[in-house]
Order: sequence, then C-alpha cells, then structure tokens
Amino acid sequence: MTSGIDERGPQQNGPHEPPADETGIEELLRQVGARDEPAADMMREVEAAVHAEWQGMLQERRRKRRFMSVGVAASALLAIGVAALGVRYFAPTEPVQVAQVTRIDGHLLVRPESQTAHEIAVAQSVATGETIQTDDRSRAAMRFGDGVSLRLDHGTIVKVAAADELVLTAGALYIDSRAQNPQALTIRTDAGSVRHVGTQYQVRTHADEMEVSVREGRVLIANAAGTSSGVAGERIRVTPRGEIVRSRVPAHDPSWRWAAHTAPLFDINEHTFAAFADWVGRETGRKVVYQSGAAQRAANELTLRGSIEGLDPDTALSAVLSTTQLHRYQTEDESIGIALNSD
Repeated sequence: MTSGIDERGPQQNGPHEPPADETGIEELLRQVGARDEPAADMMREVEAAVHAEWQGMLQERRRKRRFMSVGVAASALLAIGVAALGVRYFAPTEPVQVAQVTRIDGHLLVRPESQTAHEIAVAQSVATGETIQTDDRSRAAMRFGDGVSLRLDHGTIVKVAAADELVLTAGALYIDSRAQNPQALTIRTDAGSVRHVGTQYQVRTHADEMEVSVREGRVLIANAAGTSSGVAGERIRVTPRGEIVRSRVPAHDPSWRWAAHTAPLFDINEHTFAAFADWVGRETGRKVVYQSGAAQRAANELTLRGSIEGLDPDTALSAVLSTTQLHRYQTEDESIGIALNSD
C-alpha cells in the first residue's frame, strides 16, 4: 500500500530552474521595465538633507553633554558656596583684642563667654565676646580701637559684641573720639542704638530707657520707631515706647564730671603747658582763652615736668599753674582764662 506522499520527499527544482517566486519577480520586472536612476541634483539634495540631520543629532548630543557638565560644575560650586557660608557663619570665631585698660578706680571685672568673671588690671587687654563690669564704687577707662577713649561709670555692664559694637545693659559709657577718621562704633541698649560721627558723648541706660548726651559733634540714634540724630548740646531720651524727648545740656554741665574724673592719665612730661591746658579744656568741656599774646606765647614755650597722677583735670591745672609764671583768671563757666602773672 502506498500513501499519497512521494517517498522521495518534497520535489526539488532542477539546477537551472529558478524558484517559482523568483520566476514571478523576474517576469514582473520585465513587464515593468528597468528602474530609473535618481537625478544627480536630487541625490545631492537628499545627501545634504541627511547630512544636515546627522549634524543636528550630533549637536544635540553635544549640547546635552555640555548641559550635564555645566550642571555638575554648578552643583560643585553650590556645594563649595554652602560650605564657605557654613565656615563663615557657623564656625566658631576666635576672640580679637580690641581694647586696653588705661585706668581703674576700684575694681574692674571681665567675663569671657561661658567662663567665670575675674579681675583685670591696667594695661591688660579686652577681647570680643567679653563682658566688662564695674561695681557701685568703681570706674574705669580704656583705649578702644584707634583714637577712642571709652569710660565706664559706676555699676556699668557692657559686652564687647564685636570690634565695632558694644552692648550696654546697665550703667553708663562715655566715648571720646579724637581721631580724624574715627572708628565706627555702635552702642546698643534695649531701647535702641547709638553710633557716633567723631564726637564726645555719653550713653546711659536704666528702666528700659536710653539717654544720650552729646558734648561735641553728632550722633545717630536708631530704635524701633526709626532713625534720628543728636548734636552738641542736646540730651536725647528714648522711652520704652520709642518716643524721643530732647532737652539741652551744656558741655560743662555737672553730669559730665564723672567722665573727667575717670580720664586716662595725661603725662605732662615733655609736653607744653598749652597742650596740657587743651587737654584740661577738652575733659571739662571748656575753651581755653589767653588774656594776651604774651601769655599764649609763654604757654606754647613752657615745657612741663612732673606728674599729675591721682588728680582730676581742674585740680591738676591748679597744681601745674602754681609752678609757672601763669595763673588762671576769672571767666565765664564756658572757658578757662590763662594770664601771665605780670599782666
């Protein structure tokens, strides 16, 4: 019995007979004819279009790579900036010496941050971050920065917050700036702050109020209500509510005497009498006047010797005059009159 399937398997075409599918294609091509070649201009356009597309793809890839590089660089710069800010604002800063004690009447305490207070002596330094304190019987003076004399009244507590900033929480400060370009110094209290513009003035705080007296020059006062100025001869009281109350205060008013009595020692050796008299006038708020030209020449030519240690300016003036050919004559309170004994 035989099946319907040829035992030789599928029929194979002969070696010179193409497959049926290929025969159909050849026949179709003969009928259609040969394919026309594209025109040269068209080929160039196509090639140019493909090249342009390819260049666009390359440029896009380069752009993305540059963008990623810039992003990485920006991230690195941001990280560096954040680290720098952290170092600047969060890293602990070393204390900086900003003042030197020039006089102490009684006891002066200094308290570094997070430490106990200890007594300090003349010629020792005060640094940022330290709090200085006088008791009810003590006063002190120090040289602060360049050309600034800072004095503390009884019962004063002040912190050196920075090289240009003091925080007064009790008592009073007297500031005398003689420098041509005085260091900017701000005094802060609970009621407001004061900044001087080359001057003599005092700041007193009590019961959440601030009182600023201007002896010479000008000050700027800032509080919650805004900013105002004070000039020589004015006393400005800033209330807890931010109100400004002004009154008059002469340069020789008794309220300045404590500052004169706490003045750093003036070494009269090798100084002329005229220079010494000018110092007395500045410390007492008076102008030195000479009765004659001869008296003024004598004051400029006379060189002093000795010491006035322990004497306030007025007492020192009387003591020095007693050793010279000059004397003090009666004048108004606003001036100091000097004359020759022969006048």
